[in-house]
Amino acid sequence: MSRQAATILDRLHALGDGPAGWSEAEFNEALLKARARRLAAPRGLGDQVDVGFDVLGAHIANERYALSLDTLSEVMQLARWTPVPGQPQYLLGVTNLRGEIRPVLDLHSLLGLTPPAPEARTWVIFLKAGGVEVGIRVDALDRVVRLDPAGLTRPHEAGNGLPQRFISGIAPDALILLDTAQLLALDALKDTRIDGPDES
Repeated sequence: MSRQAATILDRLHALGDGPAGWSEAEFNEALLKARARRLAAPRGLGDQVDVGFDVLGAHIANERYALSLDTLSEVMQLARWTPVPGQPQYLLGVTNLRGEIRPVLDLHSLLGLTPPAPEARTWVIFLKAGGVEVGIRVDALDRVVRLDPAGLTRPHEAGNGLPQRFISGIAPDALILLDTAQLLALDALKDTRIDGPDES
């Protein structure tokens, strides 16, 4: 990660509940630069020594979660969304991302956590994999950190009651790594009424 991107992301962490003092474009640019720098790193011996990976931390209710930077496409404040009738509770609804309709998951419901107050400011982190782009609502953004896979506790070993299907691992500082593949595989996201970009 570049020093500039790290500085911007640390500034976000210091602000606490989100980038109130700077634009979403600055935050997204910082994420993209961090990813680009990592992807451009020389292959070879360095890869064998440094086996960690970068994640973006986020607060959901009173817990800290993380998502791999590899799957992140964009972050923005969640201003409005439209509920989709007849869908599971964990599907918050759909929102407009530059003219295209994208589904937004409610991880509070999915993980059994207390939902935010209706007037609370929340954020949406967009994940992209296999041609699918889905947003997840979070209460607040945190900083980018590097995780060592060897230091993660597997969910079945933790015994903490978390929905194991959606958890890849838990770091020693209780940061919970979400399994992006499992989130994107939810049945509600396969409904053509909400994930058909061709109609946008």
